[in-house]
Amino acid sequence: MRLSFSLRFVVWLGMAAVCLAQPLLADRVVMNNGDQFTGTVVKLEDGKLVLKPDYSDAISLKWDDVKRVTVTQPLVLPMATQKLSVTEIERTESGLAITAASGNLTLPAAEVKVLRSTADQQAYEASLHPNWSRSWDGSANVNFALARGNSQLATFGTGLNLARKTTSDKTTLYLSTLYSRTTGVTTANTNSGGARYDHNLNKKTFVFVTADFASNGLQNLDLREILGGGFGWHAIAAPRQTLDVLGGLVWTHEKYSPRPTNSFAALDLGEQFTSKLGASSVFTEQAFLYPNLKNTGEYQFSFDANLGTKIWKVFSWQTTFSDRYTSFPPAGTKGNDLVLTTGLGVTFTRK
Repeated sequence: MRLSFSLRFVVWLGMAAVCLAQPLLADRVVMNNGDQFTGTVVKLEDGKLVLKPDYSDAISLKWDDVKRVTVTQPLVLPMATQKLSVTEIERTESGLAITAASGNLTLPAAEVKVLRSTADQQAYEASLHPNWSRSWDGSANVNFALARGNSQLATFGTGLNLARKTTSDKTTLYLSTLYSRTTGVTTANTNSGGARYDHNLNKKTFVFVTADFASNGLQNLDLREILGGGFGWHAIAAPRQTLDVLGGLVWTHEKYSPRPTNSFAALDLGEQFTSKLGASSVFTEQAFLYPNLKNTGEYQFSFDANLGTKIWKVFSWQTTFSDRYTSFPPAGTKGNDLVLTTGLGVTFTRK
Protein backbone atom coordinates (compact mmCIF):
# COMPACT_ATOMS: atom_id res chain seq x y z
CA MET A 1 0.00 0.00 0.00
CA ARG A 2 2.82 2.40 0.80
CA LEU A 3 4.42 1.71 -2.57
CA SER A 4 1.13 2.27 -4.37
CA PHE A 5 0.53 5.53 -2.50
CA SER A 6 4.07 6.67 -3.23
CA LEU A 7 3.67 5.97 -6.93
CA ARG A 8 0.41 7.90 -7.06
CA PHE A 9 1.99 10.78 -5.18
CA VAL A 10 4.92 10.89 -7.59
CA VAL A 11 2.56 10.84 -10.60
CA TRP A 12 0.40 13.63 -9.13
CA LEU A 13 3.48 15.64 -8.29
CA GLY A 14 4.85 15.22 -11.83
CA MET A 15 1.57 16.27 -13.40
CA ALA A 16 1.39 19.32 -11.16
CA ALA A 17 4.95 20.24 -12.08
CA VAL A 18 4.15 19.96 -15.80
CA CYS A 19 1.04 22.13 -15.45
CA LEU A 20 2.91 24.76 -13.47
CA ALA A 21 5.84 24.73 -15.88
CA GLN A 22 3.77 25.25 -19.04
CA PRO A 23 3.17 28.99 -18.49
CA LEU A 24 6.85 29.43 -17.72
CA LEU A 25 7.77 27.88 -21.09
CA ALA A 26 5.34 30.09 -23.04
CA ASP A 27 5.83 33.59 -24.39
CA ARG A 28 4.01 36.21 -22.35
CA VAL A 29 2.42 39.50 -23.39
CA VAL A 30 1.22 42.06 -20.85
CA MET A 31 -1.03 44.88 -22.05
CA ASN A 32 -1.16 48.45 -20.72
CA ASN A 33 -4.55 47.73 -19.12
CA GLY A 34 -3.19 44.70 -17.22
CA ASP A 35 -4.52 41.94 -19.50
CA GLN A 36 -2.09 39.06 -20.03
CA PHE A 37 -1.74 36.55 -22.87
CA THR A 38 0.46 33.48 -23.20
CA GLY A 39 1.40 31.42 -26.24
CA THR A 40 3.98 31.91 -28.99
CA VAL A 41 4.83 35.34 -30.35
CA VAL A 42 4.86 34.99 -34.14
CA LYS A 43 5.92 38.47 -35.32
CA LEU A 44 5.52 42.22 -35.06
CA GLU A 45 4.47 43.88 -38.32
CA ASP A 46 2.33 46.83 -39.43
CA GLY A 47 1.72 47.91 -35.83
CA LYS A 48 0.35 44.50 -34.81
CA LEU A 49 1.94 41.92 -32.49
CA VAL A 50 0.78 38.47 -33.63
CA LEU A 51 0.46 35.86 -30.85
CA LYS A 52 -0.51 32.19 -31.27
CA PRO A 53 -2.13 30.96 -28.03
CA ASP A 54 -2.11 27.23 -27.33
CA TYR A 55 -5.92 27.19 -27.17
CA SER A 56 -6.95 29.22 -30.27
CA ASP A 57 -5.95 30.64 -33.62
CA ALA A 58 -3.44 33.49 -33.84
CA ILE A 59 -4.59 36.86 -32.51
CA SER A 60 -3.33 40.37 -33.33
CA LEU A 61 -2.61 42.84 -30.54
CA LYS A 62 -2.11 46.56 -31.11
CA TRP A 63 1.60 47.18 -30.52
CA ASP A 64 1.06 50.60 -28.94
CA ASP A 65 -1.12 48.91 -26.27
CA VAL A 66 1.54 46.33 -25.30
CA LYS A 67 3.31 47.02 -22.00
CA ARG A 68 5.75 44.10 -22.01
CA VAL A 69 6.53 41.08 -24.15
CA THR A 70 8.76 38.20 -23.03
CA VAL A 71 9.74 35.31 -25.31
CA THR A 72 11.41 31.96 -24.68
CA GLN A 73 13.04 31.85 -28.12
CA PRO A 74 14.83 35.09 -29.12
CA LEU A 75 13.26 37.22 -31.82
CA VAL A 76 15.21 39.27 -34.36
CA LEU A 77 14.88 43.04 -34.18
CA PRO A 78 16.30 44.37 -37.50
CA MET A 79 17.80 47.84 -37.36
CA ALA A 80 19.60 50.07 -39.84
CA THR A 81 23.11 49.01 -38.78
CA GLN A 82 22.59 45.77 -36.85
CA LYS A 83 20.21 42.99 -35.84
CA LEU A 84 19.40 42.41 -32.18
CA SER A 85 18.49 39.04 -30.65
CA VAL A 86 15.72 40.07 -28.25
CA THR A 87 14.13 38.16 -25.37
CA GLU A 88 12.15 40.96 -23.68
CA ILE A 89 10.78 44.41 -24.50
CA GLU A 90 9.15 46.66 -21.91
CA ARG A 91 7.48 50.00 -22.57
CA THR A 92 8.71 52.74 -20.25
CA GLU A 93 8.39 56.52 -20.05
CA SER A 94 11.76 56.94 -21.75
CA GLY A 95 11.13 54.44 -24.56
CA LEU A 96 11.31 50.69 -25.05
CA ALA A 97 13.69 48.83 -22.72
CA ILE A 98 15.26 46.01 -24.75
CA THR A 99 16.78 42.85 -23.27
CA ALA A 100 19.09 41.47 -25.94
CA ALA A 101 21.91 38.95 -26.20
CA SER A 102 24.39 41.78 -26.83
CA GLY A 103 23.24 43.72 -23.76
CA ASN A 104 20.38 45.88 -22.51
CA LEU A 105 19.45 49.19 -24.11
CA THR A 106 16.57 51.63 -24.50
CA LEU A 107 15.26 52.63 -27.92
CA PRO A 108 12.63 55.14 -29.07
CA ALA A 109 9.33 53.38 -29.67
CA ALA A 110 9.35 54.52 -33.31
CA GLU A 111 12.47 52.44 -34.02
CA VAL A 112 10.87 49.11 -33.06
CA LYS A 113 8.54 48.29 -35.94
CA VAL A 114 9.42 44.68 -36.82
CA LEU A 115 10.12 41.49 -34.87
CA ARG A 116 10.73 38.19 -36.65
CA SER A 117 11.75 34.65 -35.78
CA THR A 118 15.24 33.67 -36.88
CA ALA A 119 13.81 31.53 -39.70
CA ASP A 120 11.50 34.32 -40.90
CA GLN A 121 14.36 36.82 -40.86
CA GLN A 122 16.53 34.49 -42.95
CA ALA A 123 13.66 34.02 -45.41
CA TYR A 124 13.12 37.78 -45.62
CA GLU A 125 16.79 38.46 -46.32
CA ALA A 126 16.81 35.74 -48.97
CA SER A 127 13.78 37.35 -50.63
CA LEU A 128 15.65 40.64 -51.05
CA HIS A 129 18.22 39.07 -53.37
CA PRO A 130 16.88 35.66 -54.44
CA ASN A 131 18.74 33.33 -56.76
CA TRP A 132 17.61 33.86 -60.36
CA SER A 133 16.25 30.31 -60.51
CA ARG A 134 13.87 30.96 -57.59
CA SER A 135 10.69 32.94 -56.91
CA TRP A 136 9.01 31.91 -60.19
CA ASP A 137 5.26 31.39 -60.52
CA GLY A 138 3.28 30.56 -63.62
CA SER A 139 1.87 27.91 -65.89
CA ALA A 140 2.37 26.22 -69.25
CA ASN A 141 0.10 24.13 -71.45
CA VAL A 142 0.51 22.12 -74.65
CA ASN A 143 -2.30 20.79 -76.83
CA PHE A 144 -2.19 18.56 -79.89
CA ALA A 145 -4.81 17.13 -82.24
CA LEU A 146 -4.30 14.64 -85.06
CA ALA A 147 -6.73 13.02 -87.51
CA ARG A 148 -6.01 10.61 -90.36
CA GLY A 149 -8.22 8.70 -92.80
CA ASN A 150 -11.19 10.56 -94.20
CA SER A 151 -9.99 13.58 -92.21
CA GLN A 152 -6.51 15.00 -92.54
CA LEU A 153 -5.78 17.33 -89.63
CA ALA A 154 -2.84 18.24 -87.41
CA THR A 155 -2.99 21.01 -84.81
CA PHE A 156 -0.38 22.02 -82.23
CA GLY A 157 -0.53 24.87 -79.71
CA THR A 158 1.31 26.08 -76.62
CA GLY A 159 0.83 28.71 -73.96
CA LEU A 160 3.27 29.96 -71.33
CA ASN A 161 3.01 32.58 -68.58
CA LEU A 162 5.77 33.01 -65.98
CA ALA A 163 6.48 35.76 -63.46
CA ARG A 164 9.29 36.25 -60.97
CA LYS A 165 8.49 38.90 -58.36
CA THR A 166 10.77 40.12 -55.58
CA THR A 167 10.60 43.07 -53.22
CA SER A 168 12.50 45.24 -55.72
CA ASP A 169 11.70 43.96 -59.23
CA LYS A 170 9.56 41.75 -61.43
CA THR A 171 10.28 39.69 -64.55
CA THR A 172 7.47 38.50 -66.84
CA LEU A 173 7.71 35.93 -69.66
CA TYR A 174 4.88 34.96 -72.03
CA LEU A 175 4.48 32.82 -75.15
CA SER A 176 1.66 31.63 -77.41
CA THR A 177 1.91 29.48 -80.55
CA LEU A 178 -0.53 27.78 -82.90
CA TYR A 179 0.12 25.62 -85.95
CA SER A 180 -2.57 23.86 -87.94
CA ARG A 181 -2.56 21.93 -91.22
CA THR A 182 -5.62 20.47 -92.94
CA THR A 183 -5.61 18.30 -96.09
CA GLY A 184 -2.09 19.42 -96.92
CA VAL A 185 -2.80 23.14 -96.48
CA THR A 186 -1.40 25.20 -93.61
CA THR A 187 -4.32 26.98 -91.97
CA ALA A 188 -2.49 28.55 -89.01
CA ASN A 189 1.14 29.32 -88.27
CA THR A 190 1.52 32.07 -85.69
CA ASN A 191 3.87 32.69 -82.80
CA SER A 192 4.00 35.51 -80.26
CA GLY A 193 5.80 36.10 -77.02
CA GLY A 194 8.03 38.39 -75.09
CA ALA A 195 9.47 39.55 -71.79
CA ARG A 196 9.33 42.55 -69.51
CA TYR A 197 11.51 43.61 -66.61
CA ASP A 198 10.31 46.09 -63.95
CA HIS A 199 12.45 47.73 -61.27
CA ASN A 200 10.70 49.54 -58.44
CA LEU A 201 11.64 53.14 -57.73
CA ASN A 202 9.35 53.16 -54.69
CA LYS A 203 6.16 51.40 -53.56
CA LYS A 204 4.08 53.01 -56.31
CA THR A 205 6.33 53.67 -59.33
CA PHE A 206 8.78 51.65 -61.40
CA VAL A 207 10.80 51.70 -64.61
CA PHE A 208 10.57 48.93 -67.18
CA VAL A 209 12.13 47.54 -70.34
CA THR A 210 10.16 45.35 -72.71
CA ALA A 211 10.63 43.10 -75.72
CA ASP A 212 7.74 41.69 -77.76
CA PHE A 213 8.13 39.35 -80.75
CA ALA A 214 5.70 37.92 -83.30
CA SER A 215 5.67 35.96 -86.55
CA ASN A 216 2.80 34.89 -88.76
CA GLY A 217 3.21 32.64 -91.77
CA LEU A 218 -0.20 33.40 -93.29
CA GLN A 219 0.37 37.16 -92.98
CA ASN A 220 3.84 36.76 -94.54
CA LEU A 221 5.32 38.26 -91.34
CA ASP A 222 8.79 36.83 -90.83
CA LEU A 223 9.43 38.67 -87.56
CA ARG A 224 8.16 41.71 -85.71
CA GLU A 225 10.34 43.10 -82.89
CA ILE A 226 9.06 45.72 -80.47
CA LEU A 227 11.76 46.93 -78.06
CA GLY A 228 11.55 49.78 -75.58
CA GLY A 229 10.86 50.93 -72.05
CA GLY A 230 9.34 53.58 -69.85
CA PHE A 231 7.69 54.20 -66.50
CA GLY A 232 4.91 52.40 -64.66
CA TRP A 233 2.53 52.85 -61.74
CA HIS A 234 1.33 50.17 -59.32
CA ALA A 235 -2.32 51.24 -59.38
CA ILE A 236 -3.44 48.21 -57.33
CA ALA A 237 -1.09 46.18 -55.13
CA ALA A 238 -3.37 43.97 -53.03
CA PRO A 239 -2.58 40.37 -51.94
CA ARG A 240 -5.14 38.91 -54.37
CA GLN A 241 -5.19 41.54 -57.10
CA THR A 242 -2.63 43.74 -58.88
CA LEU A 243 -2.87 46.32 -61.65
CA ASP A 244 0.09 48.06 -63.29
CA VAL A 245 -0.31 50.98 -65.72
CA LEU A 246 2.60 51.66 -68.10
CA GLY A 247 3.74 54.30 -70.56
CA GLY A 248 6.88 54.74 -72.65
CA LEU A 249 8.51 54.58 -76.07
CA VAL A 250 9.35 51.58 -78.28
CA TRP A 251 11.15 50.91 -81.53
CA THR A 252 9.40 48.56 -83.95
CA HIS A 253 11.10 46.63 -86.73
CA GLU A 254 9.11 44.22 -88.87
CA LYS A 255 9.94 42.25 -92.00
CA TYR A 256 7.41 40.73 -94.38
CA SER A 257 8.18 38.37 -97.27
CA PRO A 258 8.76 39.38 -99.93
CA ARG A 259 8.13 42.93 -98.66
CA PRO A 260 7.76 45.44 -97.03
CA THR A 261 10.18 46.07 -94.15
CA ASN A 262 9.10 48.70 -91.63
CA SER A 263 11.01 50.49 -88.87
CA PHE A 264 9.50 53.25 -86.75
CA ALA A 265 9.18 54.68 -83.23
CA ALA A 266 5.92 54.38 -81.34
CA LEU A 267 4.34 55.15 -78.00
CA ASP A 268 3.87 52.30 -75.54
CA LEU A 269 0.61 52.53 -73.58
CA GLY A 270 -0.47 49.51 -71.60
CA GLU A 271 -1.65 47.73 -68.48
CA GLN A 272 -1.11 44.39 -66.76
CA PHE A 273 -3.70 42.83 -64.43
CA THR A 274 -3.60 39.76 -62.16
CA SER A 275 -6.40 38.38 -60.00
CA LYS A 276 -6.68 35.29 -57.80
CA LEU A 277 -10.16 33.82 -58.23
CA GLY A 278 -11.05 31.68 -55.26
CA ALA A 279 -8.57 29.17 -53.89
CA SER A 280 -7.46 27.49 -57.12
CA SER A 281 -7.78 29.87 -60.10
CA VAL A 282 -5.55 32.72 -61.32
CA PHE A 283 -6.37 35.13 -64.17
CA THR A 284 -3.68 37.29 -65.81
CA GLU A 285 -3.92 39.67 -68.76
CA GLN A 286 -1.94 42.44 -70.38
CA ALA A 287 -2.77 44.84 -73.21
CA PHE A 288 -0.51 47.27 -75.08
CA LEU A 289 -1.26 49.93 -77.70
CA TYR A 290 1.57 51.19 -79.96
CA PRO A 291 0.60 54.39 -81.88
CA ASN A 292 3.01 55.00 -84.75
CA LEU A 293 4.90 58.28 -84.30
CA LYS A 294 6.10 58.26 -87.92
CA ASN A 295 2.74 57.85 -89.62
CA THR A 296 0.10 59.15 -87.25
CA GLY A 297 -3.17 57.26 -87.43
CA GLU A 298 -1.39 53.90 -87.75
CA TYR A 299 -1.07 51.70 -84.70
CA GLN A 300 -0.51 48.17 -83.47
CA PHE A 301 -2.11 46.35 -80.56
CA SER A 302 -1.25 43.27 -78.51
CA PHE A 303 -3.27 41.39 -75.92
CA ASP A 304 -2.43 38.27 -73.88
CA ALA A 305 -4.54 36.54 -71.25
CA ASN A 306 -4.39 33.32 -69.28
CA LEU A 307 -6.82 31.57 -66.94
CA GLY A 308 -5.45 28.66 -64.93
CA THR A 309 -7.39 26.45 -62.51
CA LYS A 310 -5.52 23.90 -60.44
CA ILE A 311 -7.19 20.49 -60.60
CA TRP A 312 -4.66 18.19 -58.93
CA LYS A 313 -1.24 18.88 -57.41
CA VAL A 314 0.86 20.57 -60.13
CA PHE A 315 -1.69 19.92 -62.90
CA SER A 316 -4.17 22.55 -63.96
CA TRP A 317 -6.54 23.41 -66.77
CA GLN A 318 -5.07 26.29 -68.76
CA THR A 319 -6.71 28.59 -71.27
CA THR A 320 -4.49 31.06 -73.14
CA PHE A 321 -5.75 33.81 -75.43
CA SER A 322 -3.57 36.02 -77.64
CA ASP A 323 -4.41 38.79 -80.11
CA ARG A 324 -2.07 40.71 -82.42
CA TYR A 325 -3.44 43.55 -84.56
CA THR A 326 -1.83 45.96 -87.01
CA SER A 327 -3.74 48.74 -88.76
CA PHE A 328 -1.44 48.60 -91.80
CA PRO A 329 -1.03 44.94 -92.91
CA PRO A 330 0.45 44.04 -96.30
CA ALA A 331 -1.98 44.09 -99.20
CA GLY A 332 -4.09 40.96 -99.41
CA THR A 333 -3.71 39.99 -95.75
CA LYS A 334 -5.82 40.62 -92.67
CA GLY A 335 -4.64 42.83 -89.86
CA ASN A 336 -5.92 40.81 -86.91
CA ASP A 337 -4.94 37.35 -85.63
CA LEU A 338 -6.46 35.59 -82.63
CA VAL A 339 -5.03 32.50 -80.95
CA LEU A 340 -6.92 30.49 -78.34
CA THR A 341 -5.40 27.38 -76.77
CA THR A 342 -6.82 25.31 -73.91
CA GLY A 343 -5.88 22.05 -72.30
CA LEU A 344 -4.13 20.33 -69.45
CA GLY A 345 -1.17 22.29 -68.14
CA VAL A 346 1.45 22.40 -65.44
CA THR A 347 1.67 25.04 -62.71
CA PHE A 348 5.14 26.23 -61.74
CA THR A 349 6.03 27.44 -58.25
CA ARG A 350 9.70 27.86 -57.49
CA LYS A 351 10.20 29.58 -54.13
